[in-house]
Amino acid sequence: MSIFIQIASYRDPELKPTIKSILENASYPDKLTFGICWQHGEDENLNEYIKDHRFRIMDIWWENSKGLGWARSKIQKMYANETYTMQIDSHHRFVKNWDTELIQMYEQLQKKGYEKPIITSYAAVYDPDDKDIYKTSEPYIMRADKFTPYGTIMFYPYYIPNYQELKEPLRARFVSGHFFFTTGLHCKEYKYDPQVYFAGDEISLSIRSFTLGYDLFHPHKLIMWHHYGRNYRRKHWDDHTLENKQNKTVNKTWYERDEYSKQRIRQLLKEEDHGIFLGKYGHGKVRTHKEYELYAGINFKERKLQQYTLDGKEPPNTTENIVWLPNEREHEYEITVRWNIDEIDKCDDLQFWYIGILDKNDVELIRKDLPFSEYKDIMNKNNQYVIKLITKKQPYKYKIWPYSVSKKWLKAIDKVINIDIDIDNIKEI
Repeated sequence: MSIFIQIASYRDPELKPTIKSILENASYPDKLTFGICWQHGEDENLNEYIKDHRFRIMDIWWENSKGLGWARSKIQKMYANETYTMQIDSHHRFVKNWDTELIQMYEQLQKKGYEKPIITSYAAVYDPDDKDIYKTSEPYIMRADKFTPYGTIMFYPYYIPNYQELKEPLRARFVSGHFFFTTGLHCKEYKYDPQVYFAGDEISLSIRSFTLGYDLFHPHKLIMWHHYGRNYRRKHWDDHTLENKQNKTVNKTWYERDEYSKQRIRQLLKEEDHGIFLGKYGHGKVRTHKEYELYAGINFKERKLQQYTLDGKEPPNTTENIVWLPNEREHEYEITVRWNIDEIDKCDDLQFWYIGILDKNDVELIRKDLPFSEYKDIMNKNNQYVIKLITKKQPYKYKIWPYSVSKKWLKAIDKVINIDIDIDNIKEI
């Protein structure tokens, strides 16, 4: 009953504590094998695991990384016919006997007639910097929140109110990228699209696995905790903002990869036709795209969700008294403006920074002038600034433009906004 554990890690100091938690809390640690795409800098090491026969580690210098889908595609090729597979992120903690619990749930579902169940969810919350490290103890389901302007669906974790009374997993609509457990055959039947950069990965996992004949379930017991914060580590989009002409393997910025990635996701969801042939990265042949829409209560073409879906009620959705809620046109955006200080022109008499949010036609949606004193404080903390705005127009980019007393306007920096990364919160108005 071996388990192949897939971990894509990008410059994450929590990777080793995660591995330690997996091994210490497993009932059968010798039955585990790890496939790790280790994208790292010079300040990291995995010395204690390099020679461990259970570990298959792909050593990638961070500059050579090409995004989430690329890394997970590499990991799948390390699969060696283990009975099960579990995909997680590189920042988790596990309950005691987690492997036994998951296998028992899986076998329970198979006995009920589900040939290939996937057990998945958003995990409970932990904070590595807090003494009370485990903030929650309830198992969660995944609830749909809304469509983003780029056509992907935003999800959020929601606790199961009566989980203590449940005896078996609940049916689910969605698959979590940071935790799913299923038959090892998933590594052969579901081929990760290496050109999916980040956003859209989970809805792709959901609909493609469903159409391949997998049945989706949320665990009724707590299995693990996940660290949802991002500020403690470098992210791929922090590092890959400029073309690297010297390194042939890094010839695209993250937002160039992301823009094409989202076109592929919209092609998969049949929202738009970009003339992209997805081939083995498209739908399965056991169920159809339409069957998933009916099961989950989603209309991708019109970007609508059923109220039953938004309420997080257990699928399949009812076909009676259907209420469709379209994506609202006006939103309140919370945009995180990030920068690399080396990109900014410097001078002795800098007066302020202009920070503007613009639409695709270069129309200014909002402007903030950051005084030099405030700019210095932010620069010393985290090199980012949050702007809130309400608009019917979709933000496209932000502009950072320093102004000095003597030299006037210095060099401006324009950065394309990634709705799923730079906008940390979107509220419908």
